[in-house]
Amino acid sequence: MMRAAVLLALALAGCAIAPAAPPGTVLADAGAAQAIAPGLTTRAMLLARYGATTMVRFDSGVEVWRYLTPAAGGAYGELVIVLDPRGIVAQLRRAPAVYPWPPKK
Repeated sequence: MMRAAVLLALALAGCAIAPAAPPGTVLADAGAAQAIAPGLTTRAMLLARYGATTMVRFDSGVEVWRYLTPAAGGAYGELVIVLDPRGIVAQLRRAPAVYPWPPKK
């Protein structure tokens, strides 16, 4: 009986662990974005190096991509990339650790 209670407690504790961020949305490290150069880096290069992520495409052909970057304390920062209609990085913006994961509702 005691063993069953311990196993149940361990199972419930496992449920309390925060799930990992969705695949393809988190860069391996915060410095990985250093390789992204506005005017040079393309959509295909981003997909090959970092994988698909959250993306919004506008009627104008402009796309905004958002990757998470790991930070201390289990939080995440973000890297927002704007691609022009040709699929070339036009701008990028980094925000340091601002988001806990998983997001609180």
